[in-house]
Amino acid sequence: MKRKIHLLNRNSFPSHSFFDHLLRGTEYYRLQNFERAAEEWGAAGWLNYETPINIRRDRDRIFLGGFISEVPFLFFLYAVYANKVNGIGAIKANGISKNLIFQKGRLIRAATNRREERIGNIIVQRENLAPTTLDMLVNDAAVQGKKIGQYLVEKGLLSLDALQEILSQQMEQILVDIILWPRGYFYFLERPIGKELIVNYDPLNLARAATDKGLSLEEFLSKIPSLKLIYLPSPYAETRQVKIQQRLTDTHKFIFSLIDGTRNIEQLARFSGIDENSVIETLHQLNSAGMIRQSQEIIEYEDKQYNEISNILDTLLEIYSYLLHLLITELGRRSRDVVHRAMVALNKRHQNMFADMPLENPDRVRKEMVLKNMAYYYPETAQRYLFIEAFYELIGNLRTEIHRYLGEKFASDATVKIQTEIKNIERYAKETAMRSHLLETFDRLSE
Repeated sequence: MKRKIHLLNRNSFPSHSFFDHLLRGTEYYRLQNFERAAEEWGAAGWLNYETPINIRRDRDRIFLGGFISEVPFLFFLYAVYANKVNGIGAIKANGISKNLIFQKGRLIRAATNRREERIGNIIVQRENLAPTTLDMLVNDAAVQGKKIGQYLVEKGLLSLDALQEILSQQMEQILVDIILWPRGYFYFLERPIGKELIVNYDPLNLARAATDKGLSLEEFLSKIPSLKLIYLPSPYAETRQVKIQQRLTDTHKFIFSLIDGTRNIEQLARFSGIDENSVIETLHQLNSAGMIRQSQEIIEYEDKQYNEISNILDTLLEIYSYLLHLLITELGRRSRDVVHRAMVALNKRHQNMFADMPLENPDRVRKEMVLKNMAYYYPETAQRYLFIEAFYELIGNLRTEIHRYLGEKFASDATVKIQTEIKNIERYAKETAMRSHLLETFDRLSE
């Protein structure tokens, strides 16, 4: 008795923005607008939709199919993924056939009838094997009833890690182009799956692999006509700040927090203290994740926040330089020990602000070093004022050491210098929240 196939259509899937994002991402991808595809698929990922799809069973097994023109490939993958089922599937169109193996909903293996996508072709390219040598090995593996990858591992010609990488690469090659197919059909039959070498892909893994392929670093660089080019957060990223922050490295988090549609690449590098090439690599990664998009503007707006932080840092470093030159003049090499004690006495949260900085040599200390540490250790927008507290504590510790080693007169001179520099900010700087915070913080030094 033949099984009755359950034909999927768009109405088979819940009315949910998750699937709207999957669909729009597919449409953009087919138009080769990879940036917008990444945005849509990234937005789908932030929704973290896990609800099983309501699919009929025939004799307690799922047997489903559909047409790509009606149901995009990612929808098909998600129908299997959300229901966490084991089984086999296939995608076919224009004489091309691609077979799939699923375990607990995840795609773990793929095969193809296209020669250029077969594992042997990838092995030849990666391992520098001659095609004739590979053909001989394939025949030997077939005689023993083994797959070529498994056979090469057993022979010691390929490591298991290398095989996993090759299988992952193969799966991407086999599957990514399916997203571009305007037509074709698919099916899936639920059944037990034996032990397989697993390459763990869910639908959004595949979507990310597809956009990574389309948004290569070379392609990204080719679209940057000037370092005055501006990026802005994608609309979806702006509404999901909390979830996004959890997924980023500290440096990525800091750069992302600076992207506001006004700062260009040059200004991002200046504010973060990070070199321009590293900033561009970060922008590429954020762009591939669908978190930012390129603006049409190539311009330089005034960066008021950077200017304010920069001016305050100039003042704080001037105070620091004065105090340290005083210690060096009076104590010589012993001043290094004094600086070390001042650093060790800092709150651990503040020590990172001065990480890898040559504090014992004030002439080599640059504000770019501070900005770089801010980017790495204090990426949250709410942490942006912490440099004031860190300098307050460091300067206070140095003044204490001056009093201990040089006496009351030198300590008094140090206090006057600090107060004079802070008064200049009070007198000339515009009234802002950061200015007020600085004045309130350093006012405690006169107590």
